[in-house]
Amino acid sequence: MALIPVPQDDAAESEAASTQGVLRLSPRAAALLQTAVTPVKKAAETHSFTLPGRLAADQSRLQTLSAWTSGRIEQAYVNRTAQQVTAGEPMLEIFSPDLIVIQQELLQAKQLAGRAGSLPAGTTLDSARRRLRLLGVPATQIEQILTREQLQDTVTLSAPVGGIVTEKFVNQGAYVTVGQPLFTVLALDKLWLELEVFEAQLPLIKQDHAFTVAFAAFPGEQFAGKVELIEPELSSNSRTARVRASLSNADGRLKPGMLALATLSQTLPESLLIPATAVLFTGKQSLVYVQIDAEKPHYQPRNITLGQRVGEYYQVLSGIEEGELVVSNGAFRLDSELQIRGLPSMLSAEKVASSSPKPAAAVAPQVVMDGFVLSSALQAPLLAGYQQAYQGLIQDDVALWRQGTLAMQQAVRDIAWPDRFPRIVMALQAGAEDLNQITELEAARALYYRHNLGLLRFAELGVLAQGWYEAYCPMAREGKGPAGCSPTVNCVTLTLVP
Repeated sequence: MALIPVPQDDAAESEAASTQGVLRLSPRAAALLQTAVTPVKKAAETHSFTLPGRLAADQSRLQTLSAWTSGRIEQAYVNRTAQQVTAGEPMLEIFSPDLIVIQQELLQAKQLAGRAGSLPAGTTLDSARRRLRLLGVPATQIEQILTREQLQDTVTLSAPVGGIVTEKFVNQGAYVTVGQPLFTVLALDKLWLELEVFEAQLPLIKQDHAFTVAFAAFPGEQFAGKVELIEPELSSNSRTARVRASLSNADGRLKPGMLALATLSQTLPESLLIPATAVLFTGKQSLVYVQIDAEKPHYQPRNITLGQRVGEYYQVLSGIEEGELVVSNGAFRLDSELQIRGLPSMLSAEKVASSSPKPAAAVAPQVVMDGFVLSSALQAPLLAGYQQAYQGLIQDDVALWRQGTLAMQQAVRDIAWPDRFPRIVMALQAGAEDLNQITELEAARALYYRHNLGLLRFAELGVLAQGWYEAYCPMAREGKGPAGCSPTVNCVTLTLVP
């Protein structure tokens, strides 16, 4: 196979790039990284966001039916929960001895009033009426008693509102006392919609904020509502606040407990916007990559302060200016390349410039390459193990490959590597915990390929002694050769030989 000398990084350019915190790529390397840039724009966007929620009973529409008199339940017309009732519909009849006594007084007062027409007789009649009303006897039933002059031994209790029976406390034949709860009835002509709002979304929601809501039970149909209440306290577990709205349900299609998804819109003030795909989150900071030259693939990491997310964009409060080019596709691949080269990246976000580049003095100082080179004593066992693993794969001997890989990885652990090589060292130590479980040549070759990438990168950086070559085999990797590698690493090979 052809042997190609491994190109060494230009020392002056590497040092300048490191000092200025700039990643300079060749056009070919930039093409492999497949980066795309988008200019920072300033605009006033309408932010639409969705909130999950569910329907709940309107507590103001819940009524309790209680006993107005003591007695025995003679007839129960409603004998189960979830039963639908209409306003005025009979629910049960209570037999009450007190009812008979007061009816007798009512009829006697009627007879006295009819004979004498005196004021005391009329007053007695009105008093008997009121006492019957206090026992829960409806006005229509009182008029029937007066008209027919027949005593009734039961009083009929009717539904106070139309809705469903949510609770039933008594059964037919039970004895009840005055004030004892009998039923609770919930009117469903209006329901509450309770939405969960995250802390960061609270500034976007106001009282009487209109929205649309969709339910899984009615696909394609939208219901309208508006915010009526924003609860002042957040849940300590979910860190959300509850927003309540009222929905009309005259047709009764909506049911308490249904899941909902509300969509709200808010027009935000004019601000700087960047694509959401451009932002890398380091945990403490937000990072973007800026192409500092529109004609050349030169990139610089930049710490920024984010505002609200607006659809596919983020608001930027500081750290970047209108018109600058941010990497909207391929930012993570750029960051990986910076980590391999030991330049400031997500792993060292505190060293990244936090403002737009003006003069060079305004840029925070960066890490300087220290010229680390392995000594012969440290390099020998590393490369000996690597060569043994290489020979094991040539001979289709998995045991020999494993022995060589173990020796190579032990040599890696014995070297005090600078902090700027974490990803390369990680590549060389890949699979250390699973070596004994690898018995197939295909898996062994795949792991060897990863180890080879790390050694090749060390050769390119000058960490290994001079005289190493890049061996290209077009038959490797199912005929793909080195073209099958990750786009974050330029043209890699399967072997390195001295």
